Parts: sequence; C-alpha cells; structure tokens
Amino acid sequence: MAYNLHMYAGVAVWECGDKLTKAEETMRIHAKRMIQYNHDNGLRNILPLLQLALKLMGSAEDAFMTFCGISEDDFFQQEWHRKGGKTSKLIGHTTRLYLAIMRGDMALGERIYEMGKMYHKGGILFIGSIMRAFLGGLVAFATARYHGDNEKEMIRVAEESISTIKIWAKHSYWNFANKLFLLEAEYWFLNGNEKLARRKFGDSIAAAAKHRFKNEEGLAAQRAAIFHLHYNRKQEASSYLKHAKDCYERWGATGLVEQIDAAMSEILEGLD
Repeated sequence: MAYNLHMYAGVAVWECGDKLTKAEETMRIHAKRMIQYNHDNGLRNILPLLQLALKLMGSAEDAFMTFCGISEDDFFQQEWHRKGGKTSKLIGHTTRLYLAIMRGDMALGERIYEMGKMYHKGGILFIGSIMRAFLGGLVAFATARYHGDNEKEMIRVAEESISTIKIWAKHSYWNFANKLFLLEAEYWFLNGNEKLARRKFGDSIAAAAKHRFKNEEGLAAQRAAIFHLHYNRKQEASSYLKHAKDCYERWGATGLVEQIDAAMSEILEGLD
C-alpha cells in the first residue's frame, strides 16, 4: 500500500503535472487514511509530497504539523536519524530537490543533491530515482557554468544524466523526450552554442506541451528565460517567463506564479 501510494503521489506531482489542487486533495484524504490504518510508513511516504504540493500552491500550511504535530524540519531530522525507511528518505530528498529547482535556486539544489547521494545507491528504480537523474543533470549543468572547484564532477554528472535519460527516452519517448531535450539545451548552453541551445529549449517546451506535462513545460520555459538573460536578451527572457507563468497558473502553482511575477517586474524595470 505504501509503495503504491507514493508512486501515485509522485507521478501526480512530479511527472504528470496533474492539477495541484486535485492532487493535494487526494493526498490529504490518503494521509488521513494512513493515520486511521496506523500505517506509519505510508504516512511518512506521502507527507513530503503533500508538503511539496502545498508549497508549490503558495500555501503556508505545514503538512507535517497538520498530520504529525511537528514541523517539517523536525520531521526530516527524525527521518535522517531513523533506522530504515530508505523510501521515505528518498522521497523527502527528491521533493526538496524538486522544489529548489522549480524555484530556480540551483545553489540550494546542488547542496541538496550532494546530501542525497547516500540515499540513491543501489535499490530499486522508483519515481524519485528517475526524477533525481533528471533534476541532478539540471543542477549539474547550472553549477558547472560557474566554473567552481567541482566543475569536472558536475560535468560528469550532467553528461551521465543525458546518457541515462536518452536510454529511457528510447523506451518511452512520451515520458522522457522533453526531459532529454531540456538537458541537451543546458549542454549546449554550457558549451556556448547558442543556436543549438535555443533550438533544444524550444523542442523541450514543444514536447512537454504536446504530451501535456504543463509543469515541465513551465520549467523548460523558465530555463529558456535564464538562457536569454545570460545573453542580455531581456525581451525574449520576459516572453519565456510569461509562458512559464501561464503553465504554472494552469498547473495551480500559485507560489511559482508569484515568483515569476517578481522576476518579470525586475526584468521590465531594466527595459525602461
């Protein structure tokens, strides 16, 4: 039951871009049932995903306080020191990595990625592991552009991510094409090929739109905006941010919409 529950929630929030209000409502019902059934593992698996949905929606509610009577930070402190519970640790780590990237905080994403290495060694391939391969590649490419001490390691992680997603895309083009194109866009961005980077960002947005992954369509548009800002193309960056905002509004991610509004205001001020 616990496995099926987190698979449903992970696919709904991370992968498919289901309407967040619907996913949040369903997860809340299941969280209550886990308490009624005294199913501790099931509750621990679903709460990080419910918390993620709430944050994306811009809610101030702490799901951990609501259902466990402790804060999110206290919950994760307990989880990290608890014996066993690898799945809940994987889910908790991946939700935090996902949120950092959707918010555009790649520095935080890098720290979370490094912290999560111990939980992703071996074991079965589950939805969080798949997302980590994709998200880790995005973090690695963004980090490598700053030419820090770990640049070579980040490039290795990024290229490994592309190789992995490319294999998966051969088996399920529908689910992985947009992810592959976005990673390839970041690859060409890192290597200074503006023409190919621009094309791949466009391919990623188009594939995500065609396959109805509005969350990842928004992410690709947001990353494309950062690409254009890098080259001081503020009008194009603003256009892509508007596209991302539209995707996030359709997704129900009010918290991300507010962040996009702030970024657009800053860009538009620079155009005056």
